[in-house]
Amino acid sequence: MKSEKLKINVAQRILNLSNDKLLKKISDILDEENIIGYDGEGNPVSHEEYISDIKSALKQFKEGTLETYTSDEVRQRILGK
Repeated sequence: MKSEKLKINVAQRILNLSNDKLLKKISDILDEENIIGYDGEGNPVSHEEYISDIKSALKQFKEGTLETYTSDEVRQRILGK
């Protein structure tokens, strides 16, 4: 089955569901597979992981423990100057 036909078939089946437990499972699977980007090593990052990382960084920032760099420090790290 081609991708577009498969999408339509799955969407129609989901729309006909009334089982909340099964709908929740489908939602969880889609959330886990929702890749929104990649990290520095090329590993996929899900929406959930991204939000978790942001919350962690904000917490560290508020606590004063977040490691940050000035523009010059970043430039030196990238360019080696």
